[in-house]
Amino acid sequence: MRVHRYLTHVVVLAVAVAISGYASIDRHFSSSLTARLGTVNAEAVVTSDTAGGQVGDVSLGRFSTIIKPVAIPLAAPVVHTSTTYTVAAGEDLTAIATKYHVTVSQIRWSNTNLISSEVVATGDQVRIPPVPGVVVTAKASDTLDSLATAYQVDAQTILDFNRLRSPQLTAGMVLVIPDGVGGAFPPPPTAYQLLMQSGNLGGTFHSVVLGCCLGPYPATGFPAGWCTWYVATKRNVTWRGDAGYWYDNASAAGYPVGPTPKVGAIMVTWESWLGHVAYVEAVNADGSWVVSEMNFVAFDVISQRTIKPGQLGGRLVGFIY
Repeated sequence: MRVHRYLTHVVVLAVAVAISGYASIDRHFSSSLTARLGTVNAEAVVTSDTAGGQVGDVSLGRFSTIIKPVAIPLAAPVVHTSTTYTVAAGEDLTAIATKYHVTVSQIRWSNTNLISSEVVATGDQVRIPPVPGVVVTAKASDTLDSLATAYQVDAQTILDFNRLRSPQLTAGMVLVIPDGVGGAFPPPPTAYQLLMQSGNLGGTFHSVVLGCCLGPYPATGFPAGWCTWYVATKRNVTWRGDAGYWYDNASAAGYPVGPTPKVGAIMVTWESWLGHVAYVEAVNADGSWVVSEMNFVAFDVISQRTIKPGQLGGRLVGFIY
């Protein structure tokens, strides 16, 4: 019995010594044994066991340890909101556009006060698009599709870039339209418009700037911001041409015309070198009439004025009914 106990102790001691010896063995084969083979990767590319190497975009360390490189972005992340920039002394739109890698036109399209003129003064605040394109403030009548059409882009582009959860827009929402293209810029104002804006017409007209609104029609074929575009949203205009020729063109298309203002009629005048059109909103008991119009006090601005009989003189062409 005692002999068996001693034998058990001997066996346990032998096993312990064997395990200890195995743990102390350097299990890395010597380079003389592996020199002919080295480390073989998954693509069967042989690398040095001690020096490592590069296989494609994977770095291998000693004994085939894989070192994963850290990807570091080389460019700044894209900004999705506009920047408000304060004009410094001596700067013009060209210098500002160069600084922000956009064009002068894109800055002008993004600032309604710069549509009619590109002149800026020290201290002015200018809205800059974060990428080449246009920044717009949505109106109550705007939709993704209407903005996409107006600025010649895809509606999905507007949705994605602005990270919109819904295609429904709300008035006052500021949107960036990448690669958007606005309408043509107006020519320098005529002498009549300059006089009107400076108040040197003896108070002939009192214009009130309105906060909105466009009509329900798409105004297809008319450039945004002009008087013709605005009126074509209020009436379904099927003819074309500059504003001054609308009276004749509408008459030729079969529309009734005449000299008397009526609610819903289009007023045609020669108040600028291309002519001017406005929409008759009301006719008063004294014979005066109220019109809403665009591009009278400023480009892309909707305003309203009251006109008395005979006040326009020979500049009044007539009305389209």
